[in-house]
Amino acid sequence: VGTVGVVDGDEVDLSNLQRQVVHSEGTVGVNKAESARRRMLEINSEVQVVTYEEEMTADNAMDIAKDKNWDIIVDGSDNFPTKYLLSDLSEMLGVPFVYGGVLGFTGQVSVFNDPPGIGPAYRDYLPVPPNPEDIPSCAEGGVLGAVPGVVGMVQWVEG
Repeated sequence: VGTVGVVDGDEVDLSNLQRQVVHSEGTVGVNKAESARRRMLEINSEVQVVTYEEEMTADNAMDIAKDKNWDIIVDGSDNFPTKYLLSDLSEMLGVPFVYGGVLGFTGQVSVFNDPPGIGPAYRDYLPVPPNPEDIPSCAEGGVLGAVPGVVGMVQWVEG
């Protein structure tokens, strides 16, 4: 890995630590992208980490994506609008999209748009977004702390 980009506009909260293992008590209150950058550099000082301390939105996605001509998009989001946005972006850019999803004791990982322009897209898998009221939040549905870490490891292998 040469360069990794991390997009997140949120700050680390103590409640995140049981499931977001890249963060620690020492980074509570720090932007999550910056916290992740620090941890990655602790593990491998040779990697380049580019942070975007903002939420990924339809307004900024193309600018972020074209900033470094990324080779792959890896989903670490916790909401369906962002997952659809990332999938659409991967199709526009012609790069694979490594999806990850977690709820409760379960996780899902898949690779979409691989090979680019030929492989299925996230919208082929889930054509219509679920009703937001039907999807519990992490606070409501809970997440077993180890599951996001396992999903992230599988995403890394797939990427």
